[in-house]
Amino acid sequence: MFDINSINTMHLDAIREIGNIGAGNAATALSALLGRPVDIDVPKAELVSIYEFDSYYDDPDSSYTAVFASSDNENSFNFMLLLKEDAVSKLVGLLVSKQFGMEMDATTMPPEMLDSALGEIGNILLGSFLNSLNSLLGVTSGITMPSVTHDMLASILSVVSAMFGQYGDVALVTKSNLNVMPEGQSEAEPLDANILLACEPDALETLLKTLGVLAP
Repeated sequence: MFDINSINTMHLDAIREIGNIGAGNAATALSALLGRPVDIDVPKAELVSIYEFDSYYDDPDSSYTAVFASSDNENSFNFMLLLKEDAVSKLVGLLVSKQFGMEMDATTMPPEMLDSALGEIGNILLGSFLNSLNSLLGVTSGITMPSVTHDMLASILSVVSAMFGQYGDVALVTKSNLNVMPEGQSEAEPLDANILLACEPDALETLLKTLGVLAP
């Protein structure tokens, strides 16, 4: 099994570029879904201690929503769309406005309707990210049915910590922040929406070998 602790600067640079391509595909898909320009910040790729992961993004006690999905192949890539609560309302409101031509306060939507909309957004964004990995690897893996959860950030990120705890004490993650262009404005505003890619060791090894930064 590939040792995540052996990741070096060259590996991180390559993974960061993959994050850039994947997040770019996701941003293009979100732009088409919302009918507005979407761009991304420069992606990060970092090794993070699983014991510090609950505060990796923000205050561990802050409220977040996460949409989880994985590739359906044996050595899976794990994805998470991580949203602050105000980003949830903004995203779903823009989706309803674009798709149905009506304004709706997402905070008043029935929970099952809200989660359905978030699942669809996650399916499109995370599926687009996965497609970029599929193209690179020459495979045709699909994405699992997204699951939506609302909780404190620490509880949400504990899922990733537990997954990597099977392999060691660090997690390799990429994160890419999405920005949406408000209507009538010339500058994009942060959406407080991050896409996180967490590769299991075998999937990471395959990816690094395909990128040519790890010997076969």
